Amino acid sequence: MRKLCCVLVLLALAAFLGSAAWAQTAGTNAGVPVDTSAAQLKISKEVELRTDTAFAYCALEMTGSYDQHSAAFEKLYAEAMKQGIYGGTPFGVYWNSPGDTPVEKLAWDVGFIVPSSQTPKEPLKLKKWEFPTAAVLEYRGAFAGEGMTNAYNAIFKWIGEHGYKPAGPMMETFLNIPSPNEQGVLVGSVEIAVPVEKVPEAKDTKAK
Repeated sequence: MRKLCCVLVLLALAAFLGSAAWAQTAGTNAGVPVDTSAAQLKISKEVELRTDTAFAYCALEMTGSYDQHSAAFEKLYAEAMKQGIYGGTPFGVYWNSPGDTPVEKLAWDVGFIVPSSQTPKEPLKLKKWEFPTAAVLEYRGAFAGEGMTNAYNAIFKWIGEHGYKPAGPMMETFLNIPSPNEQGVLVGSVEIAVPVEKVPEAKDTKAK
């Protein structure tokens, strides 16, 4: 699943993110230039299994087309600023997929991590990512084309090969502001996370 519009809106919000200290947490590399060399475009780290991945986040709930990402991020940041809410790196949470869901019924959030003590007011909500285990892959490269497709294929292949199954919505966290390479293709770093759980072992039904 690709959300190229997510990337485009992050470009549009680059100035805002750079000036808002609350949009970055320690260790976040938002605003760090991306190496757009040919070698860098092919880099994708190995899939890793992370535990204790639950967290609270400030969310703006959305339904319908992903073409609304630009307006969604703008509204999220504007409302958060008005309410004095401080958080971290922006991400999207996708509760279903256009592969099996009509566009008008797509459900998704845009948000950022905040302390659970925060009390956002409407239209924002305090939500919880309640999935303790996730398969995670950090992809660095072009946001369109074969590279991103391969990243998604790799994470789902890893899940199946290691005895897990998807157990929740996909999340894409944007680790920096994407920038165009020499060919005008947007490149950047995105962390793909898929909640997982172990596939139950088949019971031995043989008669003893």
